[in-house]
Amino acid sequence: MFWVGFRGLTSKKGVAILAILAVAIGIGGVVGLVSLTQGISKSILSDIDSLGPSTILIQPTEGHVLTQATVDEILSFPYVTQVYPLVLGVGSVEIGGQLTTVTIIGINNLTAFLGQVILSSGSIYPVTSAPVAVIGYQVANPLPGISISPGEEVIISLSATDSVPIRVVGVLSPSGFSPLTNAGTSVFMSLQAAMDMLDRNTYSAIFVKVNSVNDVNKTASVITAVLGNSVSVTTVQQIVQTVSSITSGLGILLTGTASISLVVGGVGIAATQLTKVYQRIREIGIMKTIGMKTHDVLGIFLAEAIMIGLIGGVLGILGGIALSDSFPLFLGGSAHAARRSTGVGFSIHPVISVESIILAFLVALVLSIIAGIYPAWRAAKLTAIEAIRRE
Repeated sequence: MFWVGFRGLTSKKGVAILAILAVAIGIGGVVGLVSLTQGISKSILSDIDSLGPSTILIQPTEGHVLTQATVDEILSFPYVTQVYPLVLGVGSVEIGGQLTTVTIIGINNLTAFLGQVILSSGSIYPVTSAPVAVIGYQVANPLPGISISPGEEVIISLSATDSVPIRVVGVLSPSGFSPLTNAGTSVFMSLQAAMDMLDRNTYSAIFVKVNSVNDVNKTASVITAVLGNSVSVTTVQQIVQTVSSITSGLGILLTGTASISLVVGGVGIAATQLTKVYQRIREIGIMKTIGMKTHDVLGIFLAEAIMIGLIGGVLGILGGIALSDSFPLFLGGSAHAARRSTGVGFSIHPVISVESIILAFLVALVLSIIAGIYPAWRAAKLTAIEAIRRE
């Protein structure tokens, strides 16, 4: 039956190829976009998770401040192991005629803020009140051929009349991503050095580390209960959940968009098979005349539709995998441009799971069966006399 169906499929190659391509494009689009979405989600969540699942971020609400007394109080809470206050400020740096607005970040543990610290040169600043800093890649490389190296001095303008010189001890690598700031346009230094530079006596935020992941929610509840509405408490787990919901929604949107092509493929299969029914009425009559049953004719035309779906599904899966592998190449130019303009490098590695491939194959199979049922039924219900009369 499948052999007869295959012969019927190849009798009109052009029409069959178009139907197969419609299915392949739909399946390929779904596989490619799903793998890209999963890759983006995995990359972002990995960067956020690098902050540590046992991390809590505390920020002051409007009208309130964070002081050393706040830090000391948080240190006394159960399960808290480390507390890192930080201050934030804004300034500008002019290098080689290029003016760059920078975020000044003061924290004694840079890893607690960035998650992971990757330097292209130099070293991390020591805990000191001296104005030494690690600068972002864009700050250090504002223009082609112009760069700042460790040991050099940079002037940070805080206002029209206030400028502060700092000594660069390290330059961040453009690779990597910080979930909390644009690291490429940031200047990092120790807490006291930043407070002296910005003339601050309060903190912008506090990072809290607890014993284990299991203690995060309990500690966050204690902080909220004790400090009340004066602070906003956010856990890394909450950030991960928020990002996961966003990327999941994006995945559904992209998959739904690509699924439109699948609908087109289904219509293509139905149209192809209906066309074949009308073109092969005489052949159907001969089939019935030589003794073929209704279910035999139904099976032949349904087999043709299934073969269109299977071939289109396999080609679509292979095309989707190839498309996924090419995404990093397509995005390479964008990543390079972003690295130059923002100092933030990023890498996206599409994730192709066995489950998504199996699901795509099953979708192609089910689609072909659904699209082929009606044309096959139309062919099967023709009697020999009716087929010959129509011919």
